Amino acid sequence: MKKLLPLSMLTAAILAPSAFAEDEVKPLEVSAEAGVLITTGNTESSSYFGNVTVVQNLDEWKNTFTFDILKKENETENAAGDTVTETTDDRYTLSAQGDYKIGPKSALFVFGSYTNDEFGAYEKYSTVAAGYSFRALQKDNMYLDVNVGPGYTSAETQDGETEDGFVGRASGAFQWKVSKSATFVQNVSLEYADFNTRTITETALKTTLTDMMKMKVSYKTITNSDVAPGLDKTDTETAVTLVVNF
Repeated sequence: MKKLLPLSMLTAAILAPSAFAEDEVKPLEVSAEAGVLITTGNTESSSYFGNVTVVQNLDEWKNTFTFDILKKENETENAAGDTVTETTDDRYTLSAQGDYKIGPKSALFVFGSYTNDEFGAYEKYSTVAAGYSFRALQKDNMYLDVNVGPGYTSAETQDGETEDGFVGRASGAFQWKVSKSATFVQNVSLEYADFNTRTITETALKTTLTDMMKMKVSYKTITNSDVAPGLDKTDTETAVTLVVNF
């Protein structure tokens, strides 16, 4: 199990905006998220986390591109007494989704993602999928968007074994404006294949500090149903961050 608790971070938007968002829409939205945690003294370590999200809003299409990276290093002494740097977390993910709008609250989507994780249950994990997007819930202060469709996934374990096959993919994005200054966000994605079921969740609470800045407390999990002996099925990340919206 992996945990990341940054004490100080400069971040931007955590979640890709909804394809059916009610807020003012800009033709191009760019957000960047970055965080650093460095400890010294008896324990020498450093953690780096970053995310970039680009959203393109067109008349008929909404395209979302994301990139995030996580890296953690610890300094230890080897048997000879020399100080060495050991990497304990090293992961990056690229994803893209295009939504073709077919109605005010519905769209056809194409999705693709690739993850490289040097210390996860799977070193490489890629998925492509297509299907139907719709807004399942709409109220003044909350909404729920859902994506469902078939696809294909390919994975490589830390031992170099490869597995692939058809996958059923579903995801949901829930947002609830609790008050004028607080918003609760829940994102879930599930990919079911014959060789593995992969679930990713992110729970976050954002509070407004200024027009451009928010504070965020978030908890993320990555769960694989089929992992090699000795590996945890679930990796977690816990973060307290600052969110800057551009």
